[in-house]
Amino acid sequence: MTRARPLPPAERRASLIAATRQLILDHGPEVTTRQVAEAAKVAEGTLFRVFPTRRDLIAATIADHLSPERLADIFAAAPTTTTVDETTEVCLSTAADYVTTFGRFIPRPHRGGDQDEIRFRIMELWEARVCDIAGWMRDRLAPHEAELTIPVKDFTHLVITLAMGYAHGRSPDTSLNPATLARLALDGARRKDSL
Repeated sequence: MTRARPLPPAERRASLIAATRQLILDHGPEVTTRQVAEAAKVAEGTLFRVFPTRRDLIAATIADHLSPERLADIFAAAPTTTTVDETTEVCLSTAADYVTTFGRFIPRPHRGGDQDEIRFRIMELWEARVCDIAGWMRDRLAPHEAELTIPVKDFTHLVITLAMGYAHGRSPDTSLNPATLARLALDGARRKDSL
């Protein structure tokens, strides 16, 4: 039996991070090194030659997932828009999807040990990405500022707030979706005929 050609170190590292990322998205952050090794089709010892500890592997995966480059790819994939309605909806849905995915990487509370340090690092990265999201939204919404009753920076804050709330409270019991939330952000919830 011939051995497969070993991957260069950077490719091996990237493949382990990719496998870990997918496992976390599918099962949450409590994945084991055995699961990662199986998913990456490597021996567990190979994993530990690249990442000395499980904590190092999880930290590298979180840093990769919350990297500015990954977020820039998400922004680049967002649909082109022309109206303030479309732009608001795309901003809201893009941010809500990112928040939902981000939530999969947060360790469960009261796990102790490495989790506190990992949580701190996650929050540092998250705060930086929220600033990136706000900047991207402001840039997307700026051409429509004359159509808004409040400054773009304030409208951006409102849209981010709605996106985070929507991401954390998605429920089959509601008809709220990004299009409805965009309309509410732009037009309000009160019927004009009720005034």
